[in-house]
Amino acid sequence: MEIQRRAFLKKTGSTFVCLCMAGGEALEAAEKNIVQYAVEDSKFEIDLNWHPNLKKVGGSETFQADNKKIIVLHPDENSYKAFENKCTHMGGQVAYSHKDGFMQCALHGSRFDTEGRVVKGPADKPLTEFRTSLDKNRLTVYLS
Repeated sequence: MEIQRRAFLKKTGSTFVCLCMAGGEALEAAEKNIVQYAVEDSKFEIDLNWHPNLKKVGGSETFQADNKKIIVLHPDENSYKAFENKCTHMGGQVAYSHKDGFMQCALHGSRFDTEGRVVKGPADKPLTEFRTSLDKNRLTVYLS
C-alpha cells in the first residue's frame, strides 16, 4: 500500500520536529564520546577489547584521527569498514543502522550503503573509504 506524500507528512511531521529538536542534543552528546587517536604513518590502531560495540556484528563507532571523524562499521562477520564521517552533500555526520543496512546523514537524510555508495540523495558522491585490516583484536585503519 502506497501512502500519499501529504498524508505521510501530516502523520510524521510532529515526530520529525521532535526528533530534530532532540537530534542536536544527541549529536552533541555523541561528539563528546568520540575517542581521539594519534595517527602514525598515516594509520591508527583500535584495540577492539576497549571497544566492545565494534566486536559484535552490526556495531559501529566514530573516532577522531588526523583532524577527521572516522566511522568504523562491523557490517558482517568477516569485515570492518571505515569511512570519513562527513556526508558528501553538506558535511553532516552519518550514523549507521545495521538493522536497515545503511548509514544516514543527520542533516538532510542522504543514505549510503556499507560500501559508502549513495543510495538516496541529496548527496551524489560516495563517502571517502579507508582501508582496514584486522589482526586478532587489533583493527588498523589506513588513512592514505
